[in-house]
Amino acid sequence: MLAPLLSACSGNSGAGEVPNAAPPTGHYEGAISYQGSELRTALDLREVRPGQLTATLSFPQVPGLEFEAATASYKAPQLRLEEAPGQSDGIVVQAVREGDFLRGVLGWGDSVRADFVWVRRGEVPAPGFRDTTLTVTVSGQPTQRLRLLLPDDTLPHHPALVLLASATDAPAAARRATHLARRGVVALLLPAASATDSAATLPVAALAALRRQAAVDSGRVGYWGRGATARRVAAAAGQQPRPNFAVLEAVAAATRAEAAAYQVFNQQRIPVLAYYAGLDTTVQAAASAKRLRPALGYRRGTQVQIVAGLTADFRRPGRTGADGQWQWPQPAPEYWNGLVEWLKGR
Repeated sequence: MLAPLLSACSGNSGAGEVPNAAPPTGHYEGAISYQGSELRTALDLREVRPGQLTATLSFPQVPGLEFEAATASYKAPQLRLEEAPGQSDGIVVQAVREGDFLRGVLGWGDSVRADFVWVRRGEVPAPGFRDTTLTVTVSGQPTQRLRLLLPDDTLPHHPALVLLASATDAPAAARRATHLARRGVVALLLPAASATDSAATLPVAALAALRRQAAVDSGRVGYWGRGATARRVAAAAGQQPRPNFAVLEAVAAATRAEAAAYQVFNQQRIPVLAYYAGLDTTVQAAASAKRLRPALGYRRGTQVQIVAGLTADFRRPGRTGADGQWQWPQPAPEYWNGLVEWLKGR
């Protein structure tokens, strides 16, 4: 469906015209339309270095649904963005540049295909946080330059989170990092574990380095992990320096053996916020939550929540309402607001 549209759009150029090879950076606005329902959109395209783009797509009518594309490529005149490559419920944008316009199709999951025309409205605005790097060195390992997001506000100190990401969950970690940084929480992104990191040495070193940052409240620094990466968080939590808290998602703990890995949080008196999405098919949510609660302990601050009706990325899926009107996917405030409030309350 996408190819004919893109071919038709690219054919609008005049005969013999050479496409502009420079990337279409800037702030674009417009809407996507599906089954008669429109949703306002804003796209920010930056060239961070020659030939390398970053893209942030947001929806002003639905705060919290914004995301930074995991991949962004431009081969004149075609632009392609992917929210989460390889995941069936992610967003894919394919567009053709026509001067100051982007025209194309946005695919949302396996079924939604929404046409759009977006127009460039100027330069990209400030993101609401400072995007920098933190250098972490561990004996016997290559020096790591990790992405560090600092809230762009006037507070002297902030709670902070080291987000441990697998290759699969890197887009989810980045989305949470930008969401938190815009809301007063420092976020450090730690990539997938290397073969030399079996003892969780890099997460521990990253936590220690983050605590030394001037903008960080050293008494409020923790880890985030999702799925299989949660076990890496548990391994790091048992070492010095220990985290002040941890956030876990989609933890497989349906058996006694699986749950035992998380007893370290109870033993070290570390509060944990654990979330499960009701529609996440990658984990047995009810059985895992039942065993995880006693493993974590029942101390103050520790919570284990199953939020019904949500996809794995804590969104309410799009659907056709009783009035026949299409209702766009919505971020679940129970998760997104609850995460920020819990972190700020540590």
